[in-house]
Amino acid sequence: MKPVPLLLAAIAFLVVVPIKAAEDQAPTRKPNVVVILSDDAGYHEFSCQGNANIPTPRIDSIAKAGVRFTQAYVSGTVCSPSRAGLLSGRYQQRFGHELNIPPAYSETNGLPLTETLLPRVLKDAGYRTIALGKWHLGYAPKFHPMERGFTDYYGFLQGSRSYWPLAKPGRLNCLMLDREPVEKESFEYMTDHLAEKAAEYMGRHKDHPFFIYLAFNATHGPLHATEADLAKAGGNKVKAMTIALDRAVGIVLDALETQGLTKDTLVFFLNDNGGASGRNNKPLRGHKGSSWEGGIRVPFLVQWPGTIPSAQVKSEPVIALDIFPTALAAAGIGKSPGKPLDGIDLLPLMTGKTENPTPRTLYWKTGSPWAVRDGDLKLVGGNPGQAPGEAKLFDLSQDIGETQDLAKERPDEVKRLQALYQNWAATHQPTPWGRGAKANDDPKPRKRKPKP
Repeated sequence: MKPVPLLLAAIAFLVVVPIKAAEDQAPTRKPNVVVILSDDAGYHEFSCQGNANIPTPRIDSIAKAGVRFTQAYVSGTVCSPSRAGLLSGRYQQRFGHELNIPPAYSETNGLPLTETLLPRVLKDAGYRTIALGKWHLGYAPKFHPMERGFTDYYGFLQGSRSYWPLAKPGRLNCLMLDREPVEKESFEYMTDHLAEKAAEYMGRHKDHPFFIYLAFNATHGPLHATEADLAKAGGNKVKAMTIALDRAVGIVLDALETQGLTKDTLVFFLNDNGGASGRNNKPLRGHKGSSWEGGIRVPFLVQWPGTIPSAQVKSEPVIALDIFPTALAAAGIGKSPGKPLDGIDLLPLMTGKTENPTPRTLYWKTGSPWAVRDGDLKLVGGNPGQAPGEAKLFDLSQDIGETQDLAKERPDEVKRLQALYQNWAATHQPTPWGRGAKANDDPKPRKRKPKP
């Protein structure tokens, strides 16, 4: 009767092996993607950027868990164009979104419907997608976030609004849940509120891959801060608002940890443009609206624990346009079905698969201010204080503050960079709302007693 055990063993082998093979071939969960965008913050207003007076431990933790890029840029010098570039993965000048959308309702002013946005591609790949906070990419229904690829929306359409609940909000600055205005605004402080909504969303959709675009209005004006944060900040409103922003980022990171999603989530943190006038942009020259480094270079941090090694500091130039292709690569999506992207996949650089990425040229233009960077050389023109037609040349590897103009010493490089810029500018489309649009969308300051 010895053959019986052998027969049973054979049957067991046939049953177990296919099951194990099926387990080995089980599909890997697609990673979540979270983009956290701050607004108008200065380059030197986070402790990970060297500011010892403003503690931002939760924002800093993203750099400790992953990568901090020291030469990171956005494609626009002001709010709306920068967002258009980030979400489209394309230079926004290519589709006529060079200037801020005016703060008035319009059926025509908005990110053109011809552009395919990142949330649309991720949604089509099975992701749940939500935009939270500031939109500023068009006010008419056809430009609404849920018409651009987001399955969900909670935020406000305009470029700025109060951090306190509004008793009688307007059409464009009211809080909206999906497509409808919130009947009665009820929250303590906008920055915390948006983070809490993001955390709730993670809890509801933890079993499904999601894309969260969390666009804080902090620390954009108006300068509203709670009494508690003002006390911590010694009465400095910008510092108080930055402390609140850091706390809000912590709410998001804690929610990922609580839901067991930290290792399954690719997180980006960056600012939407250079710090507004009066902000701390050290050691950079200029501010929001200019094409000096202070108008375009931003804090840029990325984490994906278990995939991206921790505590990296990278000096390679990167730009917000890179978020789109990087997110697609992380999600296993070959390419966007839309028009060709201008960004590159940063995963090989962040994971160490490549140490020497292919050099590339970066460009900027917002009205008159323009710039082009190729290697370490940057050519700048059109800023206030520059003569018409004047172009200044800087070697950023030696002069991050753009203090030593090399144009007269290196005229051949000036001509070369001018030619690169002109070839790029030839691809631009006119901005329909150019007349009357402003480079700076800061609201008029209002005096109001801080709330507890």
